[in-house]
Amino acid sequence: MRTQFLGILVSRGLGSGLQALALILLARSVPAAAFGAVTSVIALVGFLLVVTGFGMATFVPRARAQGADDDVQAGLRLNWVSTAVTTPVLLLVTGWWAVEHHAPLAVALICVSLGLERNVDTVLGVPIADGDSRTAAISMVLRRSVSLVVLVVGLLTGVDAVLAYTIGLLVGALAAQVQIRLHVRDLPGSAAAVPTRDLARRGWPFLVANVAGQARTLDVPLVAATLTPAAAGLYAAAVKLVQPLLLIPQSLAAVVAPRSARLEPPAARRLGARLIAALLAGGLLAVPFMVFAEQIVVFLMGPTYAGSGPVLAWTLAGLPFFAVAAVLAALLQGQSREHLVAVVGVVSAVVTVLAVPLGAVMGGITGAAIALTCASVLRAGVLAVCALR
Repeated sequence: MRTQFLGILVSRGLGSGLQALALILLARSVPAAAFGAVTSVIALVGFLLVVTGFGMATFVPRARAQGADDDVQAGLRLNWVSTAVTTPVLLLVTGWWAVEHHAPLAVALICVSLGLERNVDTVLGVPIADGDSRTAAISMVLRRSVSLVVLVVGLLTGVDAVLAYTIGLLVGALAAQVQIRLHVRDLPGSAAAVPTRDLARRGWPFLVANVAGQARTLDVPLVAATLTPAAAGLYAAAVKLVQPLLLIPQSLAAVVAPRSARLEPPAARRLGARLIAALLAGGLLAVPFMVFAEQIVVFLMGPTYAGSGPVLAWTLAGLPFFAVAAVLAALLQGQSREHLVAVVGVVSAVVTVLAVPLGAVMGGITGAAIALTCASVLRAGVLAVCALR
């Protein structure tokens, strides 16, 4: 498991670093309000795609680890159909919203690129469950490097920054689709052997848990709705700098879920205890960055985003708790306790959606960041108690 985790971590870390670099270039090229609009659309569309994903992103690798070939094929088919139906609708709605709110129309392309990417991530569950980290590594680096190259070329040739960024996302997602389709074209099993209703019934606990986890990303659009798009841009500038670090728990969770499915409960509890200790201890490494948060934001994102330092500091403070929650959720799902994870996720999602706007009203963008961190602490604590019992 350690080798596979490191392979996925390195590739996703590189990919996330390239993604962060693209966001930095975008932030320095557009006003804060435009940056807030882009990041809000990414968060909201990403959330809606998780809702319409029926939990297959988690169901598929678990089924693959259990050798349920028919379930794997049926899950991949359901994910592809839901993506094909949902993406055009989101494209039209986002385009209408952009026109009505005088936002860059190019943000509508985000719907297509995220739809393709979410489908790629679901299919990647197959090689990951097989212990193959190389395919996932190639996919992540390929899509992020292509996106960055397209953005840089666009900026150098005078293309609008938002348009160059969204086209880059789209081209990168298409490249990842071609790569993963070549890899999984000969999978065993029959999708027709599993009724869609039965698949949806078994997948709903994973859906609820995934939606609850994704609710954390709604902080940017919630800040935009509560305050202003410009405030959301200032908030997002700090939060997005932490995005590469989120790949650590996400990569670990991708490995832990199929691994946990093969463990007896006592062994799973021991693994959970080690993971909690390691992740909380690793959080201490963020302390120096919290101290110099304001200087980091201004240096990387530009003087336009001055004042966002406290947001970065509080987001870093919540990072270890987010990591614990993400990994323990995967551990419990692997132990067939997905219903428990779903219930905890729903409660934490409701807390997040209510707390972030309240924090924004009381303390501006810093208050929103504090509220998000408190929600992460609550979810991590509850899941830790459940995992160790």
